[in-house]
Amino acid sequence: MNLEKILLKNATVYDGLGSDSFISDILIESGIIKEIGKIENMDCEIIDIKGNAISPGFIDVHSHDDIALIVYPEMDFKVMQGVTTVINGNCGNNVIPRYGTIERWQTRYPKSSLPQWNSYREYIDLINDIKPSVNSAFMIGHGSVRNGCGLKNEERNPSNSEFDQMKGWIREGMEAGAVGFSTGLIYEPGRYSSTDEIIELTKEISEFSGVYASHMRNEGSNLLLSIEETLNIGDKSETSVEISHHKISGKNNWGLSNDSIEMIHHAIDKGMNVNSDQYPYIAGQSALFAIHQNNAFTDGDGGLGKVDGDKVIIAHSPLTSNYEGKKLSQICDDFDLDEQQAAEKLLSEDPHILAIIETMCEEDLTNILSDQYTMIGSDGVPASGSNPHPRLYGCFPRVLGKYAREEKIISLETAIYKMTGLPSKKFNLNDRGTIEVGKSADLVIFDPETINDVATYENPKQYPEGIIHVLVNGSFVVKNSKHTGKKPGKIIPRS
Repeated sequence: MNLEKILLKNATVYDGLGSDSFISDILIESGIIKEIGKIENMDCEIIDIKGNAISPGFIDVHSHDDIALIVYPEMDFKVMQGVTTVINGNCGNNVIPRYGTIERWQTRYPKSSLPQWNSYREYIDLINDIKPSVNSAFMIGHGSVRNGCGLKNEERNPSNSEFDQMKGWIREGMEAGAVGFSTGLIYEPGRYSSTDEIIELTKEISEFSGVYASHMRNEGSNLLLSIEETLNIGDKSETSVEISHHKISGKNNWGLSNDSIEMIHHAIDKGMNVNSDQYPYIAGQSALFAIHQNNAFTDGDGGLGKVDGDKVIIAHSPLTSNYEGKKLSQICDDFDLDEQQAAEKLLSEDPHILAIIETMCEEDLTNILSDQYTMIGSDGVPASGSNPHPRLYGCFPRVLGKYAREEKIISLETAIYKMTGLPSKKFNLNDRGTIEVGKSADLVIFDPETINDVATYENPKQYPEGIIHVLVNGSFVVKNSKHTGKKPGKIIPRS
């Protein structure tokens, strides 16, 4: 039997272009889609998938798996939901310079000894040697390079030498194949940077057709001002723009999605390349320090709006794991303190706590999801021993099951396009993302009648239903709904 060939028979094909589905066979050879159509049986592995759907592997445009690729190379929480490519380096945090970012990563994997790397090339070689189960593309993180040049939390513009140092890292990353540059302007150190600083740095990615992706300064009452800043940065630096995890945070701000979507459309009408990404949940996740720093427990005038203690769950607390899974309101009762004081006490014991916070509404969520320029990104945060947000395990099946099949907010063809063809075009990953002859065989086979997320806030580490097979570069990483242990993934450069 020819082990380099796989013939998938009688598939209902969703090509990732948003086209109507069609029935076809697909021949894969040496990791590449070689033929699509009616294909006679041959001497190779043949799998009849009649009654099931096949689509391009899902591209998670908003991942935080930069170090998870090293610690958890099987990446089960991604491949078991059909994700074949993750885009890392979001929210301003990536891996270069290592000394500018390693402290934050180490808090998520406190028991793991992380290897050394000194350049993007060395990091790429490291991941390619490890061979994780998923592919990865990466962005350069503003917070990492700002920390690296010594600015850290200083609220001032960089000096010429500091600019030169940061620009050097950005250019190095883009020359190594990075897909863009990201900021986390609600977090330290990004919150201390000016718009002019970000424009100057983002100009470095323009000649490479890179994407500027931003976790904006404000997702609450000043959301529209933050979108205005993001669009201004893209315009002045002449770059493609990605608004990270587009949301409306804080009850007093619900309904602003009509205005935020209108701003995106207006920029596109003017000729800008603008998209947003979204996870399909009304609760997000952030650092408890950032939630506290943004006054979410007091007047709610910060970037997250007002947050109630019964809507906050401790997801990751590496120094005080006994709090994981508890609501802040329970901890308030235990401490006999109000939310602000309880958060301060928690942070005094462990400054690295991550928390799940419910601040959004379904109406804004579905409004943003149905917009033609929205892509899907899990924003999942894998961390050892944690109680993660269920989006880490269930994001993509939730869109397909809840919002496409059950609620019919979008069609299955559109949902898959948002997860595959659209992000591959946005991030210049042009050798995958659609089912076409010559493309890499990153594929997912699923049952469209049963696919659904199972992960909950109480029990988040559960694989979804309905994912049958997943292929990465032509190899089965999931077969008959079980991880095969294979690791054919690699770093994908911009193409």
